[in-house]
Amino acid sequence: MAIETKKLEIEGMHCASCVSAVEKSLKAVSGVIDAAVNLATETASVTYNPDQTGFKDFASAVDKAGYRVAVPEDESSEEVETEFDRDQQKMDKARNRMWLAWAFTIPIILWMLPEMFTGYVFLGHTGFDLGMLIMAGFILFYPGGETLKSAWKSATRLAPNMDVLIAIGTLASFATGVVSLLHQFGITPPFSNFAGIAGMIMAFHLTGRYVETKAKGRASQAIKKLLTLEAKEATIEEDGREIKIPVNKLQKGQIMIIRPGEKIPTDGVVVSGESSVDESIATGESMPVEKKPGDEVIGATINKNGVLRAKAARVGKETFLSQVLSLIHI
Repeated sequence: MAIETKKLEIEGMHCASCVSAVEKSLKAVSGVIDAAVNLATETASVTYNPDQTGFKDFASAVDKAGYRVAVPEDESSEEVETEFDRDQQKMDKARNRMWLAWAFTIPIILWMLPEMFTGYVFLGHTGFDLGMLIMAGFILFYPGGETLKSAWKSATRLAPNMDVLIAIGTLASFATGVVSLLHQFGITPPFSNFAGIAGMIMAFHLTGRYVETKAKGRASQAIKKLLTLEAKEATIEEDGREIKIPVNKLQKGQIMIIRPGEKIPTDGVVVSGESSVDESIATGESMPVEKKPGDEVIGATINKNGVLRAKAARVGKETFLSQVLSLIHI
């Protein structure tokens, strides 16, 4: 039975409950052997039988859990750049939501302070109640709209996440404003207006969400920068000829030819030639390391001054750099 592993980028996860819901949904897919979800990097690693299931089934399962799969992981440089931009977009979006929420929350605070400390109500009770409802409602349903949507989806799927708590607190506070406004028209008994508090709660929540998104985004960008350090092409020896192929097409046992100044395409063993190799990216060693036949070389390190012929020993997910990245992701 053929077994494959695919990494998926999951959007919308914010807590341990989100991770549990996504993992449970993925593991329920027929043909999935195991699924591990990482909240920090917002990714899921799925081990599965490709004859029974695939990406579409994974995306459907994640959607049923209330979240979304962005794109399947692709280690090409173009995809890495795209994901790098996506991280920046997430941070920008979270920052804009935060500032927009505070742009309306600060006037709410300034409007509430005189009433709290002196009893003076600017524009009267009716104007106060209506103004609080309008400003708090804007905060809740525009910059805070994604939080309320997430809460609704997770609640209806019986897998509540932390957004449900925010939604309950803010909507309860907002409801007091509605009741208080209705009292001004003699419909309901007297009731204190706490609608402004709903806007404050959401503003603080979105501030925390921005800090979280920024931390995860920068960590993710740093990891993806490492991926761009790998060589994109490899020169191999085949039937006495030298040909260039994409690194992801390299096979174990193929002879790579690495000239001075070139990156070593993948991990291997030197079969001929002598040179010094800059391994600082992998080991932190600042001085070049001398290599001769029989020595191991590490992918993405730089050949300095001699032509090396090396046999590819590890490719794809088995390379040193890939294993380091997988440890960071886990």
